[in-house]
Amino acid sequence: MSAINGVSIPDEPRLKFLDPSRLISAALSSKPSGDLLSLLSELDPWSLSAADQLNLVAALDRHSSWISALAAQALAALAGPIPNESADAVDPFQVVDPVRDEVAAALRIAASTAAGRIAVARDLDSRLVGTARLLASGQLSYAQALVMHSECERLTDEQAQIVEAAVLGQSVHQTPGQLRRSVRRAAVRVSPLTVADEVEEEYARREVRMYPAGAVMVTIEATLPAPDGIAVWNALTACGLADSPAGDRRTLDHKRADALTSWAFDAADKPGLPTHHRRRRLETHVAIDLPTLLGLADNPGELDGFGPIPAQVARCLAADSTWRRLVTDPVDGHLLDYGSTVYSPPAPLREYLLARDQTCRFPGCSQPAIRTDLDHTEAFSRDNKGGATSASNLHCLCRRHHRLKTHHQWKVTAEPGARLRWTSPRGRSYKTDPPPVVESRAPLDLSRATPVEASFALRLVAGGCRLRS
Repeated sequence: MSAINGVSIPDEPRLKFLDPSRLISAALSSKPSGDLLSLLSELDPWSLSAADQLNLVAALDRHSSWISALAAQALAALAGPIPNESADAVDPFQVVDPVRDEVAAALRIAASTAAGRIAVARDLDSRLVGTARLLASGQLSYAQALVMHSECERLTDEQAQIVEAAVLGQSVHQTPGQLRRSVRRAAVRVSPLTVADEVEEEYARREVRMYPAGAVMVTIEATLPAPDGIAVWNALTACGLADSPAGDRRTLDHKRADALTSWAFDAADKPGLPTHHRRRRLETHVAIDLPTLLGLADNPGELDGFGPIPAQVARCLAADSTWRRLVTDPVDGHLLDYGSTVYSPPAPLREYLLARDQTCRFPGCSQPAIRTDLDHTEAFSRDNKGGATSASNLHCLCRRHHRLKTHHQWKVTAEPGARLRWTSPRGRSYKTDPPPVVESRAPLDLSRATPVEASFALRLVAGGCRLRS
């Protein structure tokens, strides 16, 4: 027999002796614990009254905060103190905090997300211990803890603790937005910003991002200083209105979007733009299988940097493109092998590797292959005692992860099928496989083809196709 907040609970079976309302009430008023969470997980929310359902959500949210506190504490112990960083370091690929990459691989999250979690965990462990205490007791949410961290980031340890003490009492009754305003006011009182500092801090936020927005669309989002943003907006509006022939049914939004695309294509034609692996970075690469290209199937194509696109879109892009034929495995869509015995990969091998790997081959990294280094899995040697310059011994690595492998005790071995086996400094193992150039395909169906199309398809059926536009 055990008891939680005065509620007696027989050991076996526990739940049928317990009134759900009393259990939920205990979970709302007691310190979060594994026992309480286990009991709450056994409740059927569909059988509860509306009031108990709401209270159950609140009780589970308190335990979510408790688990977040435990995870932050474990992460702080793993990451250790902030490593020293040279004040004059200007190399953007410098591996200053290598633990972030191991955390990213273990949790299957982006390295930038891992870095953010580590920063929060370190703050809760050292500077914001009051916040950590409220988080562990379930009185503060992780979103509120993030606000405390982000708004105190520019402050010294002493200043951060003064701000925390000033706002913590009211923080449990505030939303994250309300708490942000409170913390910001307290931070400005403790460490006033000059106008120059504020402007410089704001200007440092400028960036352009791109992310998928549906099956065939992306969103490009720009954060700019207000004068620059207004200038860009006015220019796009003017260019869109200038390109409005009679009968044009596009909206003004459409015209701005088309004007931006036209500007990009015009800029891409300028000489002197940078190249990497002897290829211009501004090429667009689309992979499509032969049956889909001929209209005999509707398998999705692959757009580099985006992912699958509908067959009709891939065929549309194929109408005006430069082609490169790549032989692929008809079952899994992977590229076949290619070999060489010189240190620097020749152009055909280099092109093959970029097409095969598509991104950096470190676990979870999505840096496009065109921006990576070509790295020998086993160090190259001309005396047959080391690795060869071949597709089976080469892979794409972004500069950061190339340095992580070389200088920070990450080990990598090649396995059949171009698979890489990574072993972290702490002994965890991860595998990465090159993605298929196109999705696995069904057997070729020529029933919809004309005799000319069928003859052409049968001659080329062993090959996949890749186009550049």
